[in-house]
Amino acid sequence: MENNGLSMHSVIYKIILHSKEKQGFWMTARPLIFYEIKSQKTEHSRDGIRQLSFACEDHPDMFCFLWIDPNQKLKHVQLLFGESVLEWKEGQGISCSQTNRIQENEIKIGVHKGSRSLHSNDDPELLNESLQIMQRCKFPESWNSLIHEIFHP
Repeated sequence: MENNGLSMHSVIYKIILHSKEKQGFWMTARPLIFYEIKSQKTEHSRDGIRQLSFACEDHPDMFCFLWIDPNQKLKHVQLLFGESVLEWKEGQGISCSQTNRIQENEIKIGVHKGSRSLHSNDDPELLNESLQIMQRCKFPESWNSLIHEIFHP
């Protein structure tokens, strides 16, 4: 089935990602299992801080990034899902952001191309739903409890 040159599957996927119900979609899925992505960033450090990257097994647009010091202490955590970001920074606490790509009722070819920028979102409902998503995330054993202690003390 076609709709303005897009398959119905493509249109439905875009609607899910770019509507307020997007958060509800993440809430109904089963546990979110992450695995570590080995890369050069993992091996190299900047001022002693290394970045670790994790991807979700079942959701290709869901990632988590950790920045750790030489003593394996967390300095910064980012959970990206869809066009939303749940973030913790040492000394700053927890915050929620959305990218510049999230625009309601925008379902056009090419409208979301280009780089992303983060924009703070102080909506307590978004923060609560984001924390619930984080609660369902399962990371490799060596990091799982450290990450969850930050977001769910």
